[in-house]
Amino acid sequence: TISIAKAGITTVLNSRSAVLAAANPVFGRYDDFKSAADQIDLMTTILSRFDMIFLVRDIREEERDRMICRHVMGVHIQNSGSAGGPSASGGDGGLAFLASA
Repeated sequence: TISIAKAGITTVLNSRSAVLAAANPVFGRYDDFKSAADQIDLMTTILSRFDMIFLVRDIREEERDRMICRHVMGVHIQNSGSAGGPSASGGDGGLAFLASA
């Protein structure tokens, strides 16, 4: 159910929906030395509306990130059909292309 209180009228409505929300940490990167509460900058009134909260962390691994970059760049280059685009097949082509943007 959803409780609504507006202009002195209070009502409860049946609800059959789900909300999936995503957010970045307050300072852009998750800090392992701080609590999750310190890194989620939302009021408790909003957080209390969620039944479950999951933290999804991106563990920084340079080689894995390079492989993902090569794959994503390769998919986009193949789909664009441009012959003069950057090469994502070898070396740091994808990362160099992204760094120059």
